[in-house]
Amino acid sequence: MSSQNIKLQRKNSMTYFDLIAWITENKKAIEGCIIDNVFLIQNTQNTYILKLHCSGRDQELIIEPSKRINITKYNYPKISSTKITELRRLIRGDIITDMYVLNKERILILKLKRDDKKVIVELLPRGVLVIADKDGKILFASEYKEFKDRLIRIGEIYKPPPSIEPNIDEIEKLIKKGNIAKGLGIPQEVANYLSLQDSTPDINVIREKIRNLEISIINGEIKPCLVEDTTVVPFYLDGCKEYQRFNDAIDDYFYTITQKELSEKTSKKISEEKQKIIATIKQIEDSIKDYEDKENNYRQLGNFILSKAYEIDQLLLNNRAKSKKVKLNVDGVEIELDTSLSATKNAMRFFDEAKEYKRKIERALKSLEELKEKLAKIEKQEIEKQNEIKLTLRKKEWYEKYRWSISRSGYLIILGRDASQNESIVKKYLRDKDIFLHADIIGAPATIIITQDNKTISEEDIYDAAVMAASYSKAWKVGLASVDIFWVLGNQVSKSPPSGEYLNKGSFMIYGKKNFIKNVKLQLAIGLILSENGVSVIVGSEETISAKTKYYVVIAPGDDDKERITQKIIKVFSRALPEINGLNALKTEIEDKIPGKSKIVKTSITYNS
Repeated sequence: MSSQNIKLQRKNSMTYFDLIAWITENKKAIEGCIIDNVFLIQNTQNTYILKLHCSGRDQELIIEPSKRINITKYNYPKISSTKITELRRLIRGDIITDMYVLNKERILILKLKRDDKKVIVELLPRGVLVIADKDGKILFASEYKEFKDRLIRIGEIYKPPPSIEPNIDEIEKLIKKGNIAKGLGIPQEVANYLSLQDSTPDINVIREKIRNLEISIINGEIKPCLVEDTTVVPFYLDGCKEYQRFNDAIDDYFYTITQKELSEKTSKKISEEKQKIIATIKQIEDSIKDYEDKENNYRQLGNFILSKAYEIDQLLLNNRAKSKKVKLNVDGVEIELDTSLSATKNAMRFFDEAKEYKRKIERALKSLEELKEKLAKIEKQEIEKQNEIKLTLRKKEWYEKYRWSISRSGYLIILGRDASQNESIVKKYLRDKDIFLHADIIGAPATIIITQDNKTISEEDIYDAAVMAASYSKAWKVGLASVDIFWVLGNQVSKSPPSGEYLNKGSFMIYGKKNFIKNVKLQLAIGLILSENGVSVIVGSEETISAKTKYYVVIAPGDDDKERITQKIIKVFSRALPEINGLNALKTEIEDKIPGKSKIVKTSITYNS
């Protein structure tokens, strides 16, 4: 059988060949990066995001022990935890100095500058994330693990899994049976690619082929390839989608898996809760039916006793000496009666029992109504949670690492978040005919409008960028109502100071005439764009946002902190768009777009319209 015809099983973790390909491709991009922050991905137990700052650019490294490591362009929802606090204490602010594979295993080492610590990422089954000191002592472990021959626990010396000596006889038997991949402990995709099923059964020849593939990958011969819902590999397979970068192929492949897993996990958790409520509802409904039968029965017996009161009084009198409680048969109806009471009082006892069961029915009906309301909320919550996953797990554009907006004519506006980014956008993206803007105040972002095909940028587009430059300057934080903005062409901006002078990081020299826009109001519009792909958040001048959506609010410097004003904005959007579930998932994204303490000064939205 041709190895190309052997069906691949769905891959759930990176292979050794994937790991060496990823390291070969990304080693230079990772080494020298500062670990700015660490997060846990929401709704996961053990998936981490390292926010890295690397020579003027920011990137997010996702680490999922036993599965994958890659730079991600997706916007995963992030949270903190006690575990994350400890991890931050150990590695935040540290610099990655080296990256390599340990013992030709699926174990990645990130070497850190401070105290020679190591970040150890095991992509093996039951793998862990470990921080070890220079002597190998474990300072942090994502999970406590006890194996036959090693212990993963804080204070222990880190030991990798022991190498297993292959049994040549067993390998040869498996090869003869056609199970080359299992025999050699390699992925089936590698066996398929090398056509090992069709080659000589000589084990040395097969191993040479595998070794040559390993060497070629280490030497940079990588052809990223993704087979949808099946696998991602650093070499070409028939029918795959080809990529420019292997990291992007890994990112897309595992994004799909993560999205499905989070969706399934959410559905499972909610489904279990629903089933409990449904079972309780069934029990209560059965109880209500029982209570109704008993209420009806007791009421009928009471009425029957009253209708036969004279006859029953005689029977009670005749049986009083025998026992206090007697069962009497009256016209074929057997009734248990109290001989110390009259027929009428016995009837009252049955009516009282009927009333008690009626009260039980009323209480049960109330509980039933509450449970049904809870069930409806949970069903709505399930839809909201699924929408939250769709809203939060989305692909980020390259410019989203900066502050950004789109002008009313469609020009991209980008702003630096800090001095490093100010320097980065000017060095990387500012061309001679682009527009550079800056607030006439110390502490403001470098802002540029990226031109298109030598088109002339209008005054309206420049104003849109000026609103962004003003709003994200220090002026917002100090509570000013407006600030002056100047703009120049890209060829008037230089990083070269006059002779004998020095420019701080993120600072520039401006040559020639500055064009001023006076008293630019500090007001930002934050809007929601609805599309087939979901809901996205945009920010800019009211003029540009109102041209793109009818759902927006305008904010200005105020007294509410970012978290509080974010909740108010979400409340406005939720009221206006009751059919859109899961808007709370946009909290982080909205909050990120708010410059500082704010107030809502206008909303475009009419409720119930």
